[in-house]
Amino acid sequence: MFRNTLRAALLLCLLVLMSPAYMPALLHVVAFVTERPVTVDTRAVGYRVEEGAGAPSRAAESSGRSVTLRADPRGHFQTEATINGRAIDVMVDTGATSVALRQEDLMRLGLRPVLPSAYTVPIATANGTAHAARVTLNEVRIGDVRVKNVEALVMPEKSLGTSLLGMSFIRRLSNVEMVGSRLTFHE
Repeated sequence: MFRNTLRAALLLCLLVLMSPAYMPALLHVVAFVTERPVTVDTRAVGYRVEEGAGAPSRAAESSGRSVTLRADPRGHFQTEATINGRAIDVMVDTGATSVALRQEDLMRLGLRPVLPSAYTVPIATANGTAHAARVTLNEVRIGDVRVKNVEALVMPEKSLGTSLLGMSFIRRLSNVEMVGSRLTFHE
């Protein structure tokens, strides 16, 4: 009984924190954990597609060593990442401790398939506990922003809908800014 009550309370807290109204506070938590500055426009509540802009572009701007992404209509930041010189689609996920790659994307990236015995890293997911395989990526690039030697996890086949750009990439940036529906990475 107590365990179910605790689970319900934790789920409720998670839902509240994931609501758009609390996203700026969540970004400050991310900034504290990663020890990187984060700028949030406190006038912006949630994510929204700019009026008249139609579908948001995947990478809005890229200048110098920074790149700005726009949220899609669901509020997610999806973009194309170049990993080890090859492109795949990823979704930015500050809740993911590390970059998480789909097993299906390995061949496209030119990486060797992971042996079943390599799935030894236990991870907590929204669907329960799973096991992943640890890999190191030579380079991850979003627009002009690049990070070398990025730790990543390979997820078992069919366990992810898209690969995730997690904190093992994000925490190595000099700055992350979120203003309205724009997320900017600075190398």
